[in-house]
Amino acid sequence: MDTLFISDIHLSQERPEKIQLFIQFFRDPAVRCAGAVYILGDLFEYFWLGNDDHTPPAGEIIDELMDFTRSGSRLYFIRGNRELVMDKGFKALTGCVMLDDMTVIELDGEKILLTHGDVLCTRDVKYQWYRRFMELGFIRKLFISFPYPLRTFLVNGLRPVMRRSADRKPPEIIDVDQTAVERAMRSHGVLEIIHGHTHRPDVHQFNLDGRAARRYVLGDWYREDTVLVCNAGGKQLMRIRDYIKE
Repeated sequence: MDTLFISDIHLSQERPEKIQLFIQFFRDPAVRCAGAVYILGDLFEYFWLGNDDHTPPAGEIIDELMDFTRSGSRLYFIRGNRELVMDKGFKALTGCVMLDDMTVIELDGEKILLTHGDVLCTRDVKYQWYRRFMELGFIRKLFISFPYPLRTFLVNGLRPVMRRSADRKPPEIIDVDQTAVERAMRSHGVLEIIHGHTHRPDVHQFNLDGRAARRYVLGDWYREDTVLVCNAGGKQLMRIRDYIKE
């Protein structure tokens, strides 16, 4: 059976065609029969406000994911940079299995490291400090304790500031650092890694301590809407529509 990986879907009301594509994907018979589907972060376009988040299309998508898991299909989720305050309660909403960032799985006898990918962008020092701050338990609890309208107000106020900051950064700063990639792979004892975040779908082959290694980068759903299909025949990046048409 196929094992499927997607990331950086960035669903929002501004792109209704992507919402429909996402729903079509999770209703497709091939996806329902897959061994597992992994979402490696950034499901929604906007910052996750908490398990009471009802910013459209959150309710519709959560219902779709719950229907998927209730059908007996396996769904795994790793938080992305848009979901830094998301907690285990998301499991109750969707029926998914919440995985820690930097989780190792085994497929066809091979160990593979899974991550959203932002922790590998170590040259973006300011972002890494921000991420560590948001990962602090008391900060997450404090944010979630605020009334929903206040959380919405704070996030809406920060959004343009963060967008301007990202636009000013050179491409090499916001891409993963190869040294960080190799360090992570060594520490977890793997020769393959799958991640998203950078929006640069590709398969990178390189040498890791004298052995062949691979880095699979998932595309975003702004343009490429890719899925990484893994089965006994290998691993292939495909467009979503090409996969569900098969």
